[in-house]
Amino acid sequence: METNISDGVGGWRGTLGYINPSVYSTADALDFHSFIPEGVRQFIVTLGIGVHTDQEFQNALSKLDEAARCLATHDPDFVSVHGTPLVVSKGFGFDREIIKRVEAIVKVPATTDLTATVDALHVLNLKNIVMASPLPYELDAKIKKFLEDSGFNIIHVKSLNIKLNKDIRNLPRNAAYAVAKQAFLEAPRAEGIYIPCGGWCPAWVIDCLERDLRVPVVHGTKCAFWAGLKALGIKEPIKGVGRLFETLAS
Repeated sequence: METNISDGVGGWRGTLGYINPSVYSTADALDFHSFIPEGVRQFIVTLGIGVHTDQEFQNALSKLDEAARCLATHDPDFVSVHGTPLVVSKGFGFDREIIKRVEAIVKVPATTDLTATVDALHVLNLKNIVMASPLPYELDAKIKKFLEDSGFNIIHVKSLNIKLNKDIRNLPRNAAYAVAKQAFLEAPRAEGIYIPCGGWCPAWVIDCLERDLRVPVVHGTKCAFWAGLKALGIKEPIKGVGRLFETLAS
């Protein structure tokens, strides 16, 4: 009997592995599947971060190799380490150390969400950027410095200063829209918007912001998804999640 490979278990176009900093929720899964093309499968391992402290980041980094080994058993084609706070916890360039460490275990290409963000900002030709964040002030300062060391101008930051991941996830689903719009309106020289943190910005928020403000919007977690689709060779433009995903067809 002929088998239809588009039925049943996904992954016939490729498998993406994600190392998530905190617990992965139903909302995260629904958001992923709202724009990811058919045939792309994901596996997720979490590092258990609950609060944004240096101790939590160090504990998470100590679990990184184990998480990578777990993903490797599922034969991913590409792996992304999410969690901008993990990358900036040790300063500029630490993303490359994380990538090297993970690639040595999974034996496939890897990235971090912040590395993918830098790549996305270059692709969209953005230089002067505002940042809208739910994270604590001290983390936002580290992210700002990392991006400035990467060659970008962060001309304004609007932060909610939330320390607990559960409190970020309990924000209204439109919270990122309000914060990002306010940040942009307070910095009229901005060419685009950067939004860190995967727990508060669904895909439709990016689409609404771009339509209303007429500038590109880059969300860290979505950048990692974009990098993964590029690595799989997905060439179709994806609508409804911002200009970045339309570049896949180029």
